[in-house]
Amino acid sequence: MINLRKWTWALLLALSTFIIACSNENDELLTELNADLQESQSGVKSSGPYSNGVLIVNEGWFGHENGSINHWDGISNTIEHKVYAKENPGKQLGVTTQYAGIQNGHLYLVSKGYNTQKGNVVIANSQTLKHEGTIELPTGQCRAFVALNNNVGYLSTGGVGTANGSGIYRVDLRNYRIDKAVKGVGNSEVGNMLTASNKLFALRQNQLLIVDISSNKLSYSIPLSGKAGGMVKDKDGNLWIAAQRELLKVNPQTMGVDRIPLSVSVNPSFGWAWNAGSLTYSRSNNTLYFVKEGGWAPRQVACYHINTNQTQTLFSIDSDYQIYGAGTYVDPVSNKLYVTAIKGWGQDGKYNRLYVYSLDGTQEKVLNYQHFYFSALCVANE
Repeated sequence: MINLRKWTWALLLALSTFIIACSNENDELLTELNADLQESQSGVKSSGPYSNGVLIVNEGWFGHENGSINHWDGISNTIEHKVYAKENPGKQLGVTTQYAGIQNGHLYLVSKGYNTQKGNVVIANSQTLKHEGTIELPTGQCRAFVALNNNVGYLSTGGVGTANGSGIYRVDLRNYRIDKAVKGVGNSEVGNMLTASNKLFALRQNQLLIVDISSNKLSYSIPLSGKAGGMVKDKDGNLWIAAQRELLKVNPQTMGVDRIPLSVSVNPSFGWAWNAGSLTYSRSNNTLYFVKEGGWAPRQVACYHINTNQTQTLFSIDSDYQIYGAGTYVDPVSNKLYVTAIKGWGQDGKYNRLYVYSLDGTQEKVLNYQHFYFSALCVANE
């Protein structure tokens, strides 16, 4: 009886170990395929040398200098220049760094690339900026990046000239390599991307693409009434897409779509040269902020109050400066609105300004600094 009891307990222990092991294996697979991006709700930034203020990601002076990162310290109110190069001697970003995003402690920096200098994604620790890995696109230009989790990500491209002719590639983040093309996207330019409800949402110039993550295949697309100008996720999980004089609100679970007309036009991110788009979101007041369309020299920032369904022009920057790059960014922790600007073209391109505003449009700080940086966008740790 004693031996039988021991044998029974041994069998139960073995079975439970097997079940747990299988469960863990399946959980890992499900996590890899289905995990949505989780936005931090913390009101305090995590600690690190670059945790305060914002990182200003720069395109670089095309033909002269690659992309770079400056850091505005919100405590000392100073700008430290080229901090990525400082933290990684001998390493540099790619040609025309045009996109950046922070997820799960990783900073993803996307450079378009040009000719023999391949487009790439540089991954760094978001707190220290120490280099973690680089993913190169064999041919063609890169656009944006989104991580599904720490194992899988997606890279959008300029389309024409890319390997296998696709606008989106799945990326292996464990081995820092391109995995495979997303089926059905075709050979066309794709920009911003977000994930939600086991779907990848991606912007073409006049379309919202919906990709099924499990099958790695385009499911269908939704037409936009104008050129895309950015995409964000709100605190309730809805996606918002700017399309010039219209906003699209998409419920990623039900795929219900609301089209909201705007009294002003959002500056498009597609056109002569793609950028990350100005649409940015504040959780604290449930408001969308964006740059108003203004040709080659936009100067006005507007907002859409989701709770009241009202559009408002907030402010204009100084008349001798123009908003450059994506242009606007809301820091979700400090609840400050940042605007990047340059004085103009030619030699005026070396005169930079970083404006800091409260969410009601009150100007708090203006920082001037010089170099041919051509700031693409701002991003901050949460």
